[in-house]
Amino acid sequence: MPRTIEFDKQETLRRAMGVFWRQGYNATSIKDLTLATRLQPGSLYGAFHNKRSLFIAALDAYFLDIRQRIQDCLHNGQAPLTRLRGFFDRLIEEAVCDPDKKGCLLVNTLLEMPAEDTEINSLVSKMFAEVEKEFARVLEEARQRGDLADDKNPAALAQLLVAGIYGLRVYHKTQPRTSALREIVDGLFAALGVPMAREVKSKRNTRRNRP
Repeated sequence: MPRTIEFDKQETLRRAMGVFWRQGYNATSIKDLTLATRLQPGSLYGAFHNKRSLFIAALDAYFLDIRQRIQDCLHNGQAPLTRLRGFFDRLIEEAVCDPDKKGCLLVNTLLEMPAEDTEINSLVSKMFAEVEKEFARVLEEARQRGDLADDKNPAALAQLLVAGIYGLRVYHKTQPRTSALREIVDGLFAALGVPMAREVKSKRNTRRNRP
C-alpha cells in the first residue's frame, strides 16, 4: 500500500505561498520550500508533484483569501460606492502593515512570468477577471441607486479599478508614505467620475431633503 502523506496540506500551502510571495517563483528553490514547509523533498513531490504544481496550488490558495476579502468588503449592508472604497482602503492597510513590501502575489506573478507561459498567465488573468466582474456588479448597483451617473459604463470603470490595483501594488514597492497611497486611490475614484464614499451619503440626503 502507498504510504500516507501525514501533514497539514493547507498549512504547507500557506508556508510555500509565503516563500513564493517574498522571493518570486524563479528565485525559489526546492530547498527553500523544504525549509519553509519543514517537509522532505519526497513528501512535497508526493503531494504536489513538482515546484510548478505547488506554485499553482499556492496561487489558488492566495485567491481564496481574495475571494473572502471581496465577500467582506463588497457584499455587506453599506452603500455600493462605500463598499468599493472600503476594498481599496483595506488594500492600503494591508500594504502598510507588510514590512516586507511583498505587494500582491498575483501582480508579482504577472510581472515575473514570461508571456509565453500561457498556463499561469491565463490562470492569473481569470482571477483578476473575477475581481473585475465583482467590481462591475457593485458599480451597476451604484448606478441603479443614482450614486453613479447614467452615462457611466460599470464594466469600463471596473477595468480601470483593476488597473488601479496593479498600479497601487507596484507603486507601494517604492516605499511611499501612506498618505501618498490614499491620494492615489482618491485620484483613481475621482478620475472615474465616482464621488468619494463619504460624499455619497451627503448627496443622497440632500436629494431627500429637497422640497
